[in-house]
Amino acid sequence: MRIHRLEIQAFGPFAGREVIDFDELSSQGLFLLNGPTGAGKTSILDAVCFALYGSVPGARQQGKRLRSDHALPDAVPEVVCEFSARGRRLEVTRSPQWDRPSARSKKGSVPEKALTLLREKVDGTWVAKTWRNDEAGSELLALLGMSLDQFTKVVLLPQGDFAAFLRADAKERRPLLQRLFNTDRFETVEQLMAEEAQKARNSFDAAAAGVAQLRDRALDEARRYLAEEQLPAESLPVEEVIPALEGALADAVASASSSVESQRQQLLARNETIAAQEQSLADARQLQAMEKLAAEHEAAAPAYAEWTATLQAHRAAELLAAPLRHRDQAAKAVEQADKGFLESADAAQAHRLYPRFAADRPAPDNSGKELLEGISRQLSNELGRSRAMLPEAEGLAAAKAEQRRQEQRVGALRQQAEAASNRKREAEEHGGLLRQQLESLGREPLDPALLSEKLDQARQVRDAVIHYGNCLRRTEEARELRDRVNAEQLELKQRWLQLLERRLEQAAAELADTLTQGGPCPVCGGIEHPQPAVADHGGLVTREVENEARRRHAEAEARYAEAQQSCSALEQELAGLASRGGTTDPSEAQGDVRAAQDSLDAALAARRRLERLQEQVQSNAEQVQSLQRQLSQVVVEQASAESELQFARARIVELEHRLAEVLPEGERLEEWIAGLEQLERLVGTCSKLLVQREHAARALDSTEDEVAAAVEASEFDTEDDARVSLLAGPELDDLRRRRDAYEEAGQRLRLLCESSAVLRAQDAVRSGSGLPEPAQVEEARAEVRRLEDDLRRISVRHGMLQAAQEQLGGYRTRLQEQLVRLRPAAERFELVQSVADSVRGLGDNDRKMTLATYVLAARLEQIAAAASERLNAMTDGRYTLLHDDSKSGNKKSGLGLHVSDEWTGLRRDTSTLSGGESFMASLSLALGLADVVQAESGGVDIETLFVDEGFGSLDEQSLEQVMDALEGLRDGGRVVGLVSHVAEMKQRIGAQLQVAKGRQGSSVRTVVAAVE
Repeated sequence: MRIHRLEIQAFGPFAGREVIDFDELSSQGLFLLNGPTGAGKTSILDAVCFALYGSVPGARQQGKRLRSDHALPDAVPEVVCEFSARGRRLEVTRSPQWDRPSARSKKGSVPEKALTLLREKVDGTWVAKTWRNDEAGSELLALLGMSLDQFTKVVLLPQGDFAAFLRADAKERRPLLQRLFNTDRFETVEQLMAEEAQKARNSFDAAAAGVAQLRDRALDEARRYLAEEQLPAESLPVEEVIPALEGALADAVASASSSVESQRQQLLARNETIAAQEQSLADARQLQAMEKLAAEHEAAAPAYAEWTATLQAHRAAELLAAPLRHRDQAAKAVEQADKGFLESADAAQAHRLYPRFAADRPAPDNSGKELLEGISRQLSNELGRSRAMLPEAEGLAAAKAEQRRQEQRVGALRQQAEAASNRKREAEEHGGLLRQQLESLGREPLDPALLSEKLDQARQVRDAVIHYGNCLRRTEEARELRDRVNAEQLELKQRWLQLLERRLEQAAAELADTLTQGGPCPVCGGIEHPQPAVADHGGLVTREVENEARRRHAEAEARYAEAQQSCSALEQELAGLASRGGTTDPSEAQGDVRAAQDSLDAALAARRRLERLQEQVQSNAEQVQSLQRQLSQVVVEQASAESELQFARARIVELEHRLAEVLPEGERLEEWIAGLEQLERLVGTCSKLLVQREHAARALDSTEDEVAAAVEASEFDTEDDARVSLLAGPELDDLRRRRDAYEEAGQRLRLLCESSAVLRAQDAVRSGSGLPEPAQVEEARAEVRRLEDDLRRISVRHGMLQAAQEQLGGYRTRLQEQLVRLRPAAERFELVQSVADSVRGLGDNDRKMTLATYVLAARLEQIAAAASERLNAMTDGRYTLLHDDSKSGNKKSGLGLHVSDEWTGLRRDTSTLSGGESFMASLSLALGLADVVQAESGGVDIETLFVDEGFGSLDEQSLEQVMDALEGLRDGGRVVGLVSHVAEMKQRIGAQLQVAKGRQGSSVRTVVAAVE
């Protein structure tokens, strides 16, 4: 990554716009950044960080305080940085959040959000990539490959930080190396191996638990049927327990089978005896039933003879039933015809129109028949004349209805014309008002798209603020957890070291504890042990105790590493959120969202109102035209309706005159015709009933003769005697049922007398052998039920024993399967656990070095080698930095760092270096770290470095050596900017960026001396 140009405006101490051409300063490969204290040298480095990451290092991360206090009130704070990285040339422009003076209020201000523009030069033309803070931050982070914290340690080299790195222990060096060299994949391997080990342990535990569970279930099953002395011994191997239980259950099953068979034989014999006794009782019951039925049948014989005689008389009387029924029906018909005729004649005479056609009431004879025929002829003629006038009456009703309809229509059309005229006038007045509103609103330019973009940016900042607060809380919690875990592992470390020290001091006592009388000493080989060493008053510290303390410390140390890694990840995420405006005040961010939303809503509402007014004006014009057309149409329809009303009135007068010639005065045609039709129906009914009476009288005479002939030919003397012999339906059915029941009882009696059961009972009575008592039979039945209960209980136990035997067979098969799975699970668990312990620095790993630490150790070795080349040159060959992966006490090995002094030939700790030596060593370490990161495959290409202060601690000779080493960096094309107050450096370095301060703010000036 190389910086080409930097522009600063209203930022830090710089009030105006300052342009720094780094390509010009880099022409000599080395340039000096100098100026008085407080002029703004560090602010230039802050501007670079802010342009690339949206934030500045250290305590200056409050983005809204980055604006210069010297700048004019309306000056926009802005930083522009043009740089190249990974073969691409980009330009990023950032403006922090600031308060702009309000144009409406002289004393108020309007908050302006942070803005970002990322451009890329493609084929000689600058192309905008994004305006979004988050998108620009993500793309720059991916392009640079470093977070802000990493950038300040690799590109901006503050010597105090690298001096701390130089003096730090392995745990403090580890986070920086992890971020720089991305060893997450190796830590993932460690985690995966730990998970695989846990899975293998779970599989082994599950298989072992399955074996134990099957053994316990088999024992529980057997205990339900076996006594304790029949169970196998507890020391018996698990694979032999179930076969032993199966053998004991087999004996129990055989014993139960024998009991079941014996009980079944006893029950069979008892059932045969009971069957014989029950058969004898059943025969006796059949004999008793036969004797009872015979006595009842003999007692009912006289009644049976009476029932038979009555039924025979009924059959004789049934021959006269039909003639009698016909004669009765004919007499009833004559009576009904007389009654109906008289009622109809009375109704006809009472009709209001009857006097117009006759004066007398019709009689039920020939005179009445002639009168009815005359009336019928007159009614027919009158109905014909009246019905002929029906079309005229319908026309009159239609004409009156048309008159009413046309009158209503004319009135409605008059109202419609008046209403249409009023609506047209109101629409014209409303149109005038709409046109006035449209002219007053005007056509103000609205840009909702721009306001929507500002709303999106405000929402992004608000979301970043929310995430920043959550991330800050989680970061603080992670830091507290890291510190707590660190304190815990330090305490456990101290405990382990104390135990280790005591164990080493007690080595002789530990050895003496293993001596036996007459046995050789493992040190001298002697068999006599006159005075073995003994432990001190605190007791002997064994290897197991010391190993347990070491294991607990290793676990605590692993937890601390995990907490440290989690904390670093959260800090990096926190920096990313800060670059996207996450440090903005939450209420301010929410207020920006509301203000942007209100502006957008107002713009959209104004645009919608303008569009609605335009639509309303157009709609009003169309409405006025439509109302005019409606008014013209209503006027035409009104004239037509008035003409049709006059025609309907003339038609009514004509039809009323025609009807008056036919109808009596005061009569309506429909009522007149209805009365004639009703009278016609009454006259017709009288005529029909008169005919029916004649027919019924003739039928009555005929049936009288038929009844007399039938009585004379029958066995009865009179008609009444025959009627007495006829039985009603229910009485006839009852007699027939009694007769049939008596005959069926006789048939059953004959069958019982011939049955084998009655014959056997009669033989037993004649032989005098006797019959069993019911009590004896019931006692035998109770004995059978007891035997059945015993058999059922023994059978159930037998079935349960067989089921338990089958269950144990299933347990045996499943146990064999579980044992087959247990052996490979145990072998895999042992293997995977060993590998997982090794990659995590546990178990047989003597150096206690994890896989990720091993990789970082290799990188640190490369850094030390690269740094030693420059340190050796700066110290005239005296010092070199050495990587040390050996253990030191209970500390994990891998990331140790020492300095080798060639003058004394000794290796010593880096903390023993003097101030100037520490500066040279930390500078060499920073440059070596940059070399290794740049050489790393896929790493960061670092072509511009800044070294901030520290040169004042060097003497003249050391300064000369350091300058020679820095100038040697130009051979690789790298540019180094030095920040220093040392006067000699001003004379030695020709390319300088001079920063001057004043009351109106600071300014910069580029000085590039010609190279001799």
